[in-house]
Amino acid sequence: MATSVLATLVSPEGRRDDVLAALTDLRDAAAAHEPGTLLFAINEHRDEPGTFSVFETYADQEAVDAHRGSEAMGRFRTALTELGIRPTLVFMTTMD
Repeated sequence: MATSVLATLVSPEGRRDDVLAALTDLRDAAAAHEPGTLLFAINEHRDEPGTFSVFETYADQEAVDAHRGSEAMGRFRTALTELGIRPTLVFMTTMD
């Protein structure tokens, strides 16, 4: 069963580009190395520059686990720690 995630991240003042770079690295790695990652779309809020919502869809729980355990996710977590960000995550079941 497909699983979707909505992740929201708020950039610290002056760090928007750093947050976007970390998200882009994670997206690109998922596209290259995670066939179970079906969607990884980075969106910036129009009325709140530096606030990002990421829509993710995974083929199944195994794909979620592969993503969460990837080397790229390790880099992403390190970047978030350095930036002082804790994203808000909502896990959902995809309704077909």
